[in-house]
Amino acid sequence: MVVLKAAEIRGLEECAVESGVSMETLMENAGAAAAEYIREQIDVRDKRAVILCGKGNNGGDGFVIARLLSKAGAQVTVVLMQGAPASALAKQAYDKMHKGIEIILARNAGKPIDRADLIVDAVFGFSFHGRLPQAMVPVIEQANASKALRVSVDLPSGVECDTGAVNGVCFRAQHTVTFTAMKPACVVYPAAGFCGRAVVRQVGIRREFLQLLPYDTASVQLGDLCALFPKRDPEGHKGTYGRLLMLCGSIGMAGACIMAARGALRSGVGLLNLAVPHALYPILAPAVPEAVFTLYDPEETAFESVLEALGKASACLIGCGLGTAPYAERLVQTVLEHAQCPLVLDADALNLLAKAPERLRTPRGPVVVTPHPGEMARLSGLTPEELRADRIRAAREFAAKYRVITVLKGAGTVTAAPDGEVRVNTTGNPGMAKGGSGDVLAGMVGALAAQGMQPFAAAYAAVCIHGAAGDRCAEKLSQRAMLPTDLIETLPAVFTEIEGKS
Repeated sequence: MVVLKAAEIRGLEECAVESGVSMETLMENAGAAAAEYIREQIDVRDKRAVILCGKGNNGGDGFVIARLLSKAGAQVTVVLMQGAPASALAKQAYDKMHKGIEIILARNAGKPIDRADLIVDAVFGFSFHGRLPQAMVPVIEQANASKALRVSVDLPSGVECDTGAVNGVCFRAQHTVTFTAMKPACVVYPAAGFCGRAVVRQVGIRREFLQLLPYDTASVQLGDLCALFPKRDPEGHKGTYGRLLMLCGSIGMAGACIMAARGALRSGVGLLNLAVPHALYPILAPAVPEAVFTLYDPEETAFESVLEALGKASACLIGCGLGTAPYAERLVQTVLEHAQCPLVLDADALNLLAKAPERLRTPRGPVVVTPHPGEMARLSGLTPEELRADRIRAAREFAAKYRVITVLKGAGTVTAAPDGEVRVNTTGNPGMAKGGSGDVLAGMVGALAAQGMQPFAAAYAAVCIHGAAGDRCAEKLSQRAMLPTDLIETLPAVFTEIEGKS
């Protein structure tokens, strides 16, 4: 699904006006769409509705909603959060409200909010930056504490559209009705956590304008992936579906290798080759009987057996549970210097590269890095706060700087390509926040890349499928009790769904 920034929405509105659709019509349509959605969620007749309105065009949307809900039988109170409307459009919408609508100032909003069945937030929209004015904070906090249904118009007041940042108090919606297209704040955390269920409604901007827009950001849902998974060739064999070389695991961290391997196998790779120290073979061989093994001595310097396997691989994954011993660093450097196939770097491979991230530019083939926020902070030099303030920008800039596909993990995982294209994931849940989930994901990325999928698509597809498996696990096992190994065993059901729609 297309995700548009504030400037892109403004551009579309300008195109609509040039084509003959007035801004007044767009506002009326927006208010009508939001009012219709609200009426789908709650029978408004005889309900107490409080509409929090700003002084700009978002407030104008709120005035339209107030008029329509009142007409439908609601007892409507409009709260002027910033005083009288300041824009001409908002003033027009304000003047059209019926006499039966109560209009009060923010300082008098306490009792209406306490009695409300519905609270609509129409204070700020996609142009908002910074913090809410201090005078608004008590009203917003009281609204957030209410048991009323809470709906935001366009975006919750207090979130920043393009970054997904939230600075201070923010309206916490259960539903957000946004217009024309999803905004970054609808899918990027922390803002997405304040949106509740976000839905897109059209307001009269012609579809061809949207199709012509050269957008670079989109959200990913499971249904978007079907075209990436054509039916398997009935005459295919194990060689048809790729050879993945994995250099993972160490003494004390064999489980990371096992989970990555099982994730790869459940994602359809034809041949899996595990390159591990001799000491790990007795542990891994019975745990992953489908794999073949390349054994090496950590004390060697040339890693000839590894290089031979690398030359045959259609993709390579290195890092899950690898450790940071001197031999591991030599191994990572050897792979960087010789890999020509797609290369996936995870966990300890990234920790070893944090001292000199410019080495990411060494490989001749495409590179995918899969850092969690801590690893990304070490690689990029940004603080965790800076990463959280604009996750899309952080991933996009790192991808461009080092020419690597960057998977910045976390709620709403961001996958960025070196050319600036971005995908934001919409699947997954907090139950996946357990050690080992990232290993499963890394194995999946490697497996899809090994099968010939373009590395950028392999990365965001694996993230989405991984999250979808997590959602099914949570439904069945609960977020608390689910395990990364459960994700692996749930992958068949997710792939069955994809294959059924392909």
